[in-house]
Amino acid sequence: MNQDAATMASSDRLRQALLAYGLLWCLGLYLRLTVLVVPPLIPQLKAVLGFTGGEVAIATSLPLVTLAVGGLATGWLLARLGVRHCMLGGLGVMALGSGLRSLPEGFPPFMLATLLMGAGIALMQAAMPVLAKLWAPERIGRASAVYTNGLLVGELLAAGATGPLVAAWLGAQWQWAFALWVAPVPLLMLALVVGGRRLPAMTSGSRAAGLILPDIRDGRMWRLVALLGAAAALYFTGNVFLPPLLEESDRLALLAPSLTALNGAQMVSSALLILYADRLMGRPRPLIAITALALLALPLMLWLPGSGVVWAAGVFGFFTSALFIFVLALPAWLVRLEALPRLMAGMLCFGYLLVFAITVVGGWFNDLSGTVALAFLPTLLISLVAMASTRRLLASRQQET
Repeated sequence: MNQDAATMASSDRLRQALLAYGLLWCLGLYLRLTVLVVPPLIPQLKAVLGFTGGEVAIATSLPLVTLAVGGLATGWLLARLGVRHCMLGGLGVMALGSGLRSLPEGFPPFMLATLLMGAGIALMQAAMPVLAKLWAPERIGRASAVYTNGLLVGELLAAGATGPLVAAWLGAQWQWAFALWVAPVPLLMLALVVGGRRLPAMTSGSRAAGLILPDIRDGRMWRLVALLGAAAALYFTGNVFLPPLLEESDRLALLAPSLTALNGAQMVSSALLILYADRLMGRPRPLIAITALALLALPLMLWLPGSGVVWAAGVFGFFTSALFIFVLALPAWLVRLEALPRLMAGMLCFGYLLVFAITVVGGWFNDLSGTVALAFLPTLLISLVAMASTRRLLASRQQET
């Protein structure tokens, strides 16, 4: 009887783990999918709706700023609504905003819909580490790798499948691609409501909860900001400046295979970390080494001749995504559950503002100097700061009581 009970308990734990990881992966899918729908539709946005190049750039990068500003309110909303309701609200707002972009009303309404969509993503982004800690408290690294894998799959689906979808199915009704990608969201919300009942949950929230502002005296927050700045800046600068890099060296024909290698290697990295992330959590040397190897891939992309840039892009994508997974996992690993929303609010707000500034300053350096290599200088500096602060960050972990 005892053996049968143990077998049943083990089976229940397995089912619960599979449910938790399945929901986390599906939720992660929508953290970036609707953002990456824009680049494949740039020709239509310019030709049909008359968007300028600057307006397209704003439409692509605006959700990043929304993530930063929305980070200030997410801690309060998590405390007031509870994490599950916060996630449900984020999903609904994200889907509504993306769907509204299908209406052919011009640039200002498109931007308002994009802001609404970004606000929903900000809620989801803040809730994800809390759900990972609730649903997999002993496997935070694995849970973070699972939903980051979903995030990366969402990026690949949006960037790679939107163009063929429009060409083969939507045709002149190409704008409905924004709504089509979020059509499954109501089913995901239903799965979260039904499946979430079998998983641990925080309290449902308190109406008395006040606005939770980041603690600017918290050294952990600023070290996490540096790490997030390094991880996200590496990703954005790598993608933004790879085309001019190849154009400068007359290798623009290698752009498609280089981007494929960069994004494909991210999938490999996230899959490996599903298995090994928890073994590496809390160890400074692997985290420092991952950051250093991502940095070392930059000069390889800049100076390797011929098709060597494709291999360098793959190395870059592998280590950059690994660093990003650890950055997303660390807040939940570092602090107790009740302190997590406030820490996440500060990290997301200041971290994404930092990434936006780094990308813009890198672009200025490129424009002023005419040298693509200088565009990576701000990213190099913040990465060195992040590496220098890693040991102290990991040593500041709060022990669970």
